Amino acid sequence: MPKIERIKKRHLLKKREQRDEIAKIENEIGSSIMSLDSKSQLEGGILDDGSRILLLNGDIIFFQHEGRMFPTLRALLNNLVDLPRVSVDMGAVKFVVNGADIMRPGITEVDNRIKENSIVVVVDENHGKPLAVGISLKTADELRAASSGKVIKSVHHINDDLWVFGRS
Repeated sequence: MPKIERIKKRHLLKKREQRDEIAKIENEIGSSIMSLDSKSQLEGGILDDGSRILLLNGDIIFFQHEGRMFPTLRALLNNLVDLPRVSVDMGAVKFVVNGADIMRPGITEVDNRIKENSIVVVVDENHGKPLAVGISLKTADELRAASSGKVIKSVHHINDDLWVFGRS
């Protein structure tokens, strides 16, 4: 998770850069990015730590972590991206929003699209609201078969620096 104090560099992406960046991200996450048309103005930025971000209307919608681009929770809340989902029980919510990795006992539902090392969104079982974005350590079948242990590594969650930065 990038440490965010300020956006060091920020520039409007040309249409070709925008198309190339979107295509690269769609390929990486295995899902299309919705609600972006030719009139959408994407900005590229660099944070103090050197990681890249993409902004739409001033909101960070993608961020770089360990060389991969991940959607932010704001992008998911605005339905820009459809990622495979994992639902957690309400007892796990307080841990997930504080950055804990997702453990198998807390999972109540697993999306069939999940592959090992794929980007997933963690949602609560009651409302289906995004709580965290992470990397699955197992396939969907392996997740269902597991009975214990860490199964998703949390990368971005509610109340982290990226979430707080977007609220100001």
